[in-house]
Amino acid sequence: MPNLKDIRRRIKSVKSTQKITQAMRMVAAAKVKRAENRVKAARPYASEFRQIFSDVFNALKNHNQDISGSRYADLLQSRQIHNVGIVVISSDRGLCGNYNSAVIRQAFRLEKEIKARGLTPKFYLVGNKAIQAFARYSNSEILGRSAGISAAPTVEDANLIAQTMTQAFLDEKIDTIDVLSTHFVSMISYKVQISPVIPVRSFIDWEPELIPSLNDSHYSVSPSELKPELLLEPNAVSILDKMVPMFVSNLLYTLLLEGSASELAARMTAMSNATSNAGDMINRLTIQYNKVRQAAITQEILEIVGGAEALK
Repeated sequence: MPNLKDIRRRIKSVKSTQKITQAMRMVAAAKVKRAENRVKAARPYASEFRQIFSDVFNALKNHNQDISGSRYADLLQSRQIHNVGIVVISSDRGLCGNYNSAVIRQAFRLEKEIKARGLTPKFYLVGNKAIQAFARYSNSEILGRSAGISAAPTVEDANLIAQTMTQAFLDEKIDTIDVLSTHFVSMISYKVQISPVIPVRSFIDWEPELIPSLNDSHYSVSPSELKPELLLEPNAVSILDKMVPMFVSNLLYTLLLEGSASELAARMTAMSNATSNAGDMINRLTIQYNKVRQAAITQEILEIVGGAEALK
């Protein structure tokens, strides 16, 4: 049985840990509210931009000759898939529950499934946790790495990823691009999702596809509706050259924001659970301490009584 000194030391250590987890919970709670506000502010713009681009794409999809001069014309066309590009969005820090393990586990599952189909997966890694995991457990080609952006992603970060992956697609290093990330649901909930990005055709009229359904085709065509006439000025090529990079970048930026909010929500929940568990451990150790102390007092009383009886 541990002595009183050991138990006191453990109680003091757990109390110190509880103070740390409590502070981290409060910091995460403050940050996740700001992250949630950023996500809510970005979603309406992303949704409207997606609808506008969908209208433009649907108006031009049967007029390839009108867009042949665009430097992004290849992004609008599907082609035979040999190399699959995947952007994996994780966090830079731990202590956020199973957030990173859930994303990385699904990334390795996707890698295995893609190879089983006879295709070649290539990855762009966001976050130190994904970078470290792939360096240790994967031999797939890495197209790029970005670290230090998961806490507060910016449009510039999204632009960098978009430019790298778009250029890889245009150079025919990859034939499609998906993003493996998380969808922020609430302060206590998020979902891992796979989001098709390039070719652009794959994410027109797209809704988040949640794992584990990995489909060969992510195409979804909305029911025909009465649409107003669409006029593109000065011409379709100029419009596409402006809209395509903006759209890809905005989609990636929205997914980065979703991932940041999910990470902070997971960290807040994990630190809240850790604080609660520390309190339970302190209570158990305190009870154990009192039992050991009471046993020691009882033993001393028995020794005193026994000694007094021996002197009679």
